Amino acid sequence: MINFGYIISAFFEWNWQRFKSPYVICGLIVMAIGIILLIFSNKIAYHITLKIKDADDKKLANVGLIVKGVAFVFALIGALLAVLFIS
Repeated sequence: MINFGYIISAFFEWNWQRFKSPYVICGLIVMAIGIILLIFSNKIAYHITLKIKDADDKKLANVGLIVKGVAFVFALIGALLAVLFIS
């Protein structure tokens, strides 16, 4: 069972001691990678679509959604690593 009260309270009690945890550092790095992927997702999708034969706007839209979904998952996993795994 997930204790949401603990998750919310753990999120708001940040201090410098938390940055000694490898999970928090790894989570922040993964979250930064996800945010960078989200920022450049349109450009990445465009370059991927150029490699596909018979590319059109529909394929560009589908590839764009996939790239944005992967970037969002990266950012979400990074945020969860940074907040939930506290040692």
